[in-house]
Amino acid sequence: MRANSDDPDRDLPPAAVRRALDRHLSGAAAGEGEVGAEGLALLERERWAEAVETLEEALRLAEREGGAHRVLAVRHDLALALIGSGDLDRAIGLLGPLPDEFAALPEPDEHGRARALESLGDAYLRANRPVAALNFFGQALEILRRLDDPGGQAAMFVRIADAARLRGDGAAERAALDRAAELTRPA
Repeated sequence: MRANSDDPDRDLPPAAVRRALDRHLSGAAAGEGEVGAEGLALLERERWAEAVETLEEALRLAEREGGAHRVLAVRHDLALALIGSGDLDRAIGLLGPLPDEFAALPEPDEHGRARALESLGDAYLRANRPVAALNFFGQALEILRRLDDPGGQAAMFVRIADAARLRGDGAAERAALDRAAELTRPA
């Protein structure tokens, strides 16, 4: 690309250009002004530290302007960024109450509840606590069964296999992977 003296981003450092691109892409994908869109773009790019900073701001905005569901969704996104950045204690603290809060909404969000349980399981798995992770993955699996979501169930069985592997339980790992494969086979 040819340098253009009229280009305001020409002299920006690469990180600033990436942030400008993220802002542009998140605005185009989610509609200008949507709280947390930039944070989601950073999450997708696994730019954890920047996502944490952006989503903390998005959470403050959602708490002032958004409804209860929006606040819970942004808290979940922030927890995902914290997991990615390695701040597991803080992520677990944010995620702990989320499943019950999604269930307590005026219109309960069972998918949100299952996602929060999966993320909580992931945080515990990364903290090398596979038994706790199995508990949360199992709860998420039960919700996904009630919702008749075979793809979600298969994904949860893969997560259960991850926890079984970390526990050193090869038989449970194979059984979970077999069940995931069964759920993804065409009928």
